[in-house]
Amino acid sequence: AAQRPEASEREINLHKHIFASTVYEVEHPVVRVHPESGERSLLLGGFVKRILGVSASESQRIYEILQSYVTRLENTVRWRWSEGDVVIWDNRATQHYAIDDYGDQHRVVRRVTLDGEIPRGVDGRESRQILPEPAALLEAAE
Repeated sequence: AAQRPEASEREINLHKHIFASTVYEVEHPVVRVHPESGERSLLLGGFVKRILGVSASESQRIYEILQSYVTRLENTVRWRWSEGDVVIWDNRATQHYAIDDYGDQHRVVRRVTLDGEIPRGVDGRESRQILPEPAALLEAAE
């Protein structure tokens, strides 16, 4: 897990409250249409629980087939870091998997997440939040 030694106790507790204690569940399209290019991409990754409309075992098999396509060597980029590098990827069409291969070398990671549009499938339907219910999130923010 990432460590932030400069974080105050209040910041740590807020992070735990928002991210560690809240269970998020969202229904996403498996195939997403990129809002700028119009290209289609698979919206998968390690957080997928199941594909709706098929049995749990069929869902697992479909996920494994699609995920194996995403992670094929010809569909991946392996970055060889050099001092001063800045790498940016578009999470709307990219699946990120960091490899812990730097041993005891010092590593600094700064992440920025931009608020973006809601994923939309090829049928035009958008992702929808299931848990926590959107209204509960609004009440908690007030």
